[in-house]
Order: sequence, then structure tokens, then C-alpha cells
Amino acid sequence: MSHCNIFPCLPLAWADYWALKLRPTGLGHGVYKDSIDYGVFSGEWCIGRIYENRSGPEDQRWFWALHAPSRPETLRNSNQVATLEAAKAEFEASWKQWKAWAKMEEVA
Repeated sequence: MSHCNIFPCLPLAWADYWALKLRPTGLGHGVYKDSIDYGVFSGEWCIGRIYENRSGPEDQRWFWALHAPSRPETLRNSNQVATLEAAKAEFEASWKQWKAWAKMEEVA
């Protein structure tokens, strides 16, 4: 089972389908039980992950990854940054670039 499928997805209105939502993965255990770790969802799709890496340098504290089945070589699909806010912003920017490349439209 994928870490993104641990928490069931609730039905969302179509207008909310593309909005990104963070859901805790619940993967922490032992000394990592309090680690911050999110699956990133667009509607019912788990499209990535953002988590805190407490053992790395401060300027690389947060890791994000976009799970795209294919992508252009110029699209960044992961990075390590200093803050959760920066991780969310970079993730969203990559997601928007991927959707444009994949020719996926948002329908309100």
C-alpha cells in the first residue's frame, strides 16, 4: 500500500478537485513518531509528498517530491528547502508546470 493511500480521500466538489491539500501520512514511528510528513493530494490523487528532514542542514530542512508518471526534463520534481512554506510554493509551481505540459485543464 502506498503511503498516500493510508488516509481515505473524501469526495470533493469538482471545483475543489484541483486544489492541493496536505494530509498527514502517519508514517512516523519510534524516534520519528513526531516527524512532520504529508502526502500532497489533488482531489483523490496523491501526487507527491512533503516532509521535514530533521537530520539535515537548516537550509535543506524540508523535502518535497512531485510524483509525475512522466515529465519534461526541464521540470524539477523534487528539492530540499529551508521552510514548509517554500516547499509548498515550489511544489505548487512544479505541479502547475506539469499540468500545463500534460495539457490538463482545471474545470470550475
